[in-house]
Amino acid sequence: MTRTMPSEAAEFPVGAAPVSAGADALLDDARTPRYKAIYHDLARAIRNGRYPVMTLLPTEHELCAHYDASRHTVREAIRMLTETGMVSRRPGVGTRVEAVKSSTRYTQRISQLSDLFLYIKNATLRLQQVRSIKATARQAETLGCAPRQEWLYVRAIKLLGGQSRPVAYAEAYVHPDYAAIREDIGRVRMPLSQLIEQRYSQRIREVTQEFSATPIGKDMAADLKVAAKTAGLVITRRYYGEADLPMLVTITTFPYTKMKYSMSLQVDWPE
Repeated sequence: MTRTMPSEAAEFPVGAAPVSAGADALLDDARTPRYKAIYHDLARAIRNGRYPVMTLLPTEHELCAHYDASRHTVREAIRMLTETGMVSRRPGVGTRVEAVKSSTRYTQRISQLSDLFLYIKNATLRLQQVRSIKATARQAETLGCAPRQEWLYVRAIKLLGGQSRPVAYAEAYVHPDYAAIREDIGRVRMPLSQLIEQRYSQRIREVTQEFSATPIGKDMAADLKVAAKTAGLVITRRYYGEADLPMLVTITTFPYTKMKYSMSLQVDWPE
């Protein structure tokens, strides 16, 4: 189990200045969002060898200046590159080129809580079911509650990176104290964690993660468009505020062909 604690986003070190067709040429087509135009330009530069594998992209500040774009726009472009597996963001190091081609497998690289929330924000959910359930003994063990306690249950199919094919099967359990967000689910485009924070003026302080493997069952496999018994990666996340019980528990199952999880660890040597 990994524990991810809140922290501030790290700044990237100075890197090489970008070379491209130029901001004006990129943005001639008003139909293309700026972040997508920047994404395509950077991806083309990586494929052409301007930024070789294992080297760093220019810093966020340099990219903003070069493309005459906001930090939000540049971050969206870098997020898209990250989702394709072409780059990875490394706090204290920079944005490193990992591959010259995009991968069909989704790579999730998370090193701080803000990365996790950005990933959740940019996921798209195709809602299947929202209902109240009474926790079974097995569910109660996962949720850390008494059997038959009532929780709000949400089930959806997850899409990422603008893809139309499903990437994951997502289940969420909302603590009964926060079940009133039910009326906003499907109506407000916002992650469940953020709905809870805004509606109840609560702050998520900690997220725990557990990883496991499972053969994907017949019904879930049909939703994910994979063969039954395909190997699946399961990520269980528990979101905590001030109380000991989680405010929200999510269980996301990815077919093994659709997901790779990457993390970096830093060693704090004694002085």
